[in-house]
Amino acid sequence: MDSYQRLLVVVDEHDFSLKAVSRAVYLAGKTHAIIIVMMLEHSHFVNRLVDTFESENNGDQFQPQTKERKQSCLTAFIRQAVQSGLNISKASIACHSSDDVLQFCEDYRVDAVILAASRHKLWNWLTIKPLDVRLIRESSRPVVVVKDHIWHPGGHILSLVEPCADDMVHKELNETVLQTSEHFSELLCGDCHLIDCYYGDTPSISFHQTVSPANDEHFHLQQMSQYSTRYHLQPENTPKNKHIHLTKSLPEDAIESLAKEVDSELVIVGDTGKTDLFSSLCGNVGEQVIDRIQCDLLVVKARGIGAMQ
Repeated sequence: MDSYQRLLVVVDEHDFSLKAVSRAVYLAGKTHAIIIVMMLEHSHFVNRLVDTFESENNGDQFQPQTKERKQSCLTAFIRQAVQSGLNISKASIACHSSDDVLQFCEDYRVDAVILAASRHKLWNWLTIKPLDVRLIRESSRPVVVVKDHIWHPGGHILSLVEPCADDMVHKELNETVLQTSEHFSELLCGDCHLIDCYYGDTPSISFHQTVSPANDEHFHLQQMSQYSTRYHLQPENTPKNKHIHLTKSLPEDAIESLAKEVDSELVIVGDTGKTDLFSSLCGNVGEQVIDRIQCDLLVVKARGIGAMQ
């Protein structure tokens, strides 16, 4: 599976950073992907609002760069990358909102969106929804949120799977997560840890506890082991099931703990694209772990909403 051939990198004017572009360049160096870079420019009112809050928080240390200066810096970076033989260019379409980014993804059928993690301050949530959260929630394409953790060769990937998924959407999403894990394991020349949030038996006032795959620990281990073998995720010469983790906790808690324990370079989770009230209020797993992990986050989408096309 090598479907990440058209990469859109979004550089937010408020969170100006070249680390997302650098990550895309790293991937393109291994896959010969096409990179399109777009800078999200905000309105004058929004910029004034951001400047006001930032100046209050940082005092005299806050010295905002001009938009022209940021554009010049981005252009220079792209020019240098082109000279090294990469297929990278700036988008010819102006981008002024998250809606523009989402529309560009559909029009140009990009394979993935890459951006640096946004600042998730309280005022930011109240006034402007962070770009990474908005794209994770609404994009039909996979979204890579880049942090400062460097991708080391032979690194570790952590993927959340659901062995007991019974409906077609979750089964396909599970398969997408595993295929993506295999793909990035090859890119990183590393290994993949599979995590399953298994809740086990539930208390019952009945003398007879119904046995089902959902509360059968052996079934979970068996399925996870099959996943690891089928998608070539188990490294050679390692103890069996060393990279399989069953945990009785919430996904966001388990991911935060295990990502730190194994020092993962990348966390991969799936998103069904639900837009119901509960999802809107509580968010999905990707949204909940953004601020809790120090490595990159890749949120893949169910094929039914346009992912991996």
